[in-house]
Amino acid sequence: MNIQCTKSENLCGVAHAESECSDGMCCFTCVIPSNNGHIGFFKSMWKRGTGSPYVKLLATSEGHKNELYDSCKFLDFIIARNSGDSMLKMDLRCSIYKHRPRQCRDYPDSAGESLYQRISGPCIFNEYTASGAYKNLVYKRKWNAFYAIRDIEEAIRNIFVNEDTFIARETMLKAKDVHLATITVGTEESDYILIPIPKQTQNILYLSGKHQPITTIRQAYHKWQEKIQKNLQNHYGDEWEAKLNNAIEMEEKDAGKRCNEDTTGNPEC
Repeated sequence: MNIQCTKSENLCGVAHAESECSDGMCCFTCVIPSNNGHIGFFKSMWKRGTGSPYVKLLATSEGHKNELYDSCKFLDFIIARNSGDSMLKMDLRCSIYKHRPRQCRDYPDSAGESLYQRISGPCIFNEYTASGAYKNLVYKRKWNAFYAIRDIEEAIRNIFVNEDTFIARETMLKAKDVHLATITVGTEESDYILIPIPKQTQNILYLSGKHQPITTIRQAYHKWQEKIQKNLQNHYGDEWEAKLNNAIEMEEKDAGKRCNEDTTGNPEC
């Protein structure tokens, strides 16, 4: 997959609306089979959400393959101006929430699980919002996530409420860190508007005992040992345990240092 990007002048920011859903990543990745086969015949006849088929999830990482995920057909993706300031607010909601399938209802504890596959690690959003120390250890790379919106009139009209389509497009393009991109998948080339996914966790309602936020490397390893150990073995071979212990030690030293600075009234901490 090839991506060519251009930037526009940044005038305002884009943030998630404050709701129980975090960011809808689950509606693109580990919950939804690519063919929406979990929905069933009658539900497949219901009206599509505003996100499908125009909004995708793009994960990028230098030196690695880019990944593009389709949204669930029932995902409502809405952008609106915030009345209090110049910010834009994104709201991602399931349009059949009360009647959603079991895979979605049980998210994130058993989302995407089947008789043949079990979920053995943290969900993608928790890893995206984890500390740099965790990601440097487990991934050895920096990755970014974006909502990729088809740059066509119909898509913008669907997702940007109560706004002229041309004005809505210009407003999005002038928002902070928003890109215009041409994405080539195979022989198909399409234009997209890329909005970076904010790494906000303060407004997320966690209902899961299994998929709690990643606060430290030690906590994450104890909880999801199977997945993290496999990643470390792939990255470091026989040295994975030493790398893990060194990363935990450095992280805890940094945390202790920040604690000490707090007690001295350091304004930066």
